[in-house]
This record gives sequence, structure tokens and C-alpha cells, in this order.
Amino acid sequence: MGKNNLFFENQFTEFKPFLLEIGERYLLKKGSVITNNHDTLYLYYVESGIFKLSVNHVEGEIKTICFHGEGSICPYSLSRPIKGKFHIDVDFFRITAITDIQTIRIRPKDFYQALKKNPDLSITMLDYVIMHSNLFMHESVTLSYDSAFVKTCNIVYMYNHYLNKMGINLTQAEIGEIIGETRLEVARSLKKLRDQGIIQTSRSCIEVLDSEALKLNCNLDFVY
Repeated sequence: MGKNNLFFENQFTEFKPFLLEIGERYLLKKGSVITNNHDTLYLYYVESGIFKLSVNHVEGEIKTICFHGEGSICPYSLSRPIKGKFHIDVDFFRITAITDIQTIRIRPKDFYQALKKNPDLSITMLDYVIMHSNLFMHESVTLSYDSAFVKTCNIVYMYNHYLNKMGINLTQAEIGEIIGETRLEVARSLKKLRDQGIIQTSRSCIEVLDSEALKLNCNLDFVY
């Protein structure tokens, strides 16, 4: 993962055999929301498929924060289960399966015990939490200072490298949810990229024709 990318994958791949010992394989169907039932919360290691982490505002607005693919774990805040404490990715965010997802489902208390016994897993989880914290802080700066065009370029770059390869297509409205802009602003930005010969578009599909030119229009923290 790049230092400010929105797609998390392969952080915990080396621990998969160990996670199978403390958890169980579990299939989540597309559309499942794993933060809905606070009485039966689990951590999920992703074997295949993609989660979307988003914020749903009380007025109906949706802001997509990031995606979790193969080798990632979410919700990560349950790795230290403390009753009555705020868990940001459970209490504040909505985590939705945007594909069918094959997972390893782990009870929080079992994962916490595993962290205490496995220093390498603990360090990896610490790094993982820091990566998310960096993303959240970077999001605040990006939303405040980057133009709609730059933010659109960032997402098109991520789409081309990750989501499209997983069979995920994004509408203009969904891109707007990720970057915090209106569908109209996204449409204007995509038109500018088309006019420059950088992309071509069809219904819910974006094809990048000139990846290097696209990178030049992105926030440099976003590409690598």
C-alpha cells in the first residue's frame, strides 16, 4: 500500500495459517454490513473480496473513506476489546461487503489474546492502525486543499490499479462519495481528463489511456 492510498491489502497475509487456528472460515454475501449488530461483532480477515468503509451522515450524505481487500483485517479497533470504549471503525463508520467476501471470522477476545502471545502480529496491527490514522489525517488535508480535479485524478488512479482489477466499477456519484464532491464536479473533472486523452469512459467504466499523464495530475502523496 502507498503511504496515502485508499486500498488496504496483504498486511496480514503471513499470519493467515495462525488466524485459521483461532477463527473460522465465514462467507459474507455482497451487501452485508459487519458493523450493524454490536452484540455479535467479529474481526474479519479477508481471504478474497472487498470491504468498503464509509461514513453515513444523518442528513443522508455518504463519504467513502477506504477499501479493504485480500490480506486485510477489519474492523481493526476490536483487536483490543474494552467494554464501553469508543471504537472508531465500529461506532462511527459503516463497513460493507461490496463483493461476496470469503473471510476468517475471529472473536475479539481471541484475537486480543493472540496479539499478546505473538509480538510480530502485534507490531503488524500497530502499523496497520497507524496507516489508518495517517489516512484519516491526510483525508482532512486533502478535502480542505486539493481541488475536485486533483481528487478525481487520485481516485481514478486507485480505481485503475485496484478496484477495476477486482471487477468493481464506480459511478460518478460513487466517486463523489469518496472525494467529497458533487456528481457535477466529478463529471467536469472526467471530461477534462477525456479531453486531454488521459482516459476514456463508458457506463460505470473508466479506462486509463495514459497512466503517466494521470499521475502528473494526482497529489504526489497518493501515487508511487
